[in-house]
Parts: sequence; C-alpha cells; structure tokens
Amino acid sequence: MIKSGLNAIDDVMSTVALVGVILLTGINVLLRYVFNAPIAWTTEVALGLFIWFVFIGISSAMKRDGHVGVDFFVKKLPRPFRILSEIIRGTAVYFVLLYVFIYLGFQLTIMTTGKLTPILGISYQLINIAVPIGGAITAIHFTKQIVLSLRAEFGSGREED
Repeated sequence: MIKSGLNAIDDVMSTVALVGVILLTGINVLLRYVFNAPIAWTTEVALGLFIWFVFIGISSAMKRDGHVGVDFFVKKLPRPFRILSEIIRGTAVYFVLLYVFIYLGFQLTIMTTGKLTPILGISYQLINIAVPIGGAITAIHFTKQIVLSLRAEFGSGREED
C-alpha cells in the first residue's frame, strides 16, 4: 500500500497542479472579460502550478513509458545494435535527468534565494524546486524501466540463443 502510494504521488501532484492551472486561468479569464475585474495573483499561482505540472508530469509520463520515441528503425536492428542503441539512449536520458534537471535544477533553486513573486511574495525556490524533484522521480522511474527492459531483453535472449 505504501509502495503504491509513493508510486502515485507524481500522478496526484501533477493532476492537482493541472486542475489548479485550468481553474485559475478559467476563472481569471471569466473575471477579466465578463466582469472587467481580473485577479492579479492568479497568474503567479498558475505559473508556479504549471511548472510543477510540467516537471512532475514528466515523471508520471516516464512511469508509463509515455514519452514519444521513434523506435521503428531500432526494432529492425540486429540484437547487438539494438542493445547498443538502448545503452546510448539510456546514457543520454540519465545525463539530462542527473545533470540538467537535478544538478542544474538545484543550482537554479539556490540562485533564487530571496527572490519573491511580485504580488504574493511566494519564494521562487518553492516554484523552481519542482525541477530537481521531477528529475529525481523521473530517474527512479527510468531506472525501473531499464531494469525491466534488460530483464526482458536478456531473459528472452537466452531462449533465442
């Protein structure tokens, strides 16, 4: 139960963030164009929620292997080249996750110390921390996928050889 709860946390967080963005934006559009009385802070909150939706949503998509990929040619390669292709792909994905999302995401978060949104005064650290958190959760899901695909590839490979 705890494992399934932890496994669903990115789904819940990204769904709540998306619903928040949609509701706040919709309400603000209605108030702006119908009543000519927009709420200024909704843009700040919607922007923060959108960033959380994107970076936490990445992990949710990775968990389901939902990222777009062109594997038509890779599937037609001989097995050794297919494995090499997956190694290159995995290395590239880990580079982006570990260096760009986690390392540079933490650097971004640290750089925004003391920086606040203009209207509500929300710390940009609370917004930007979604980048390394999303990268870490995505790396966990990607590692699970690699382990499962290696088991399937080498498990079926023994039977074929």
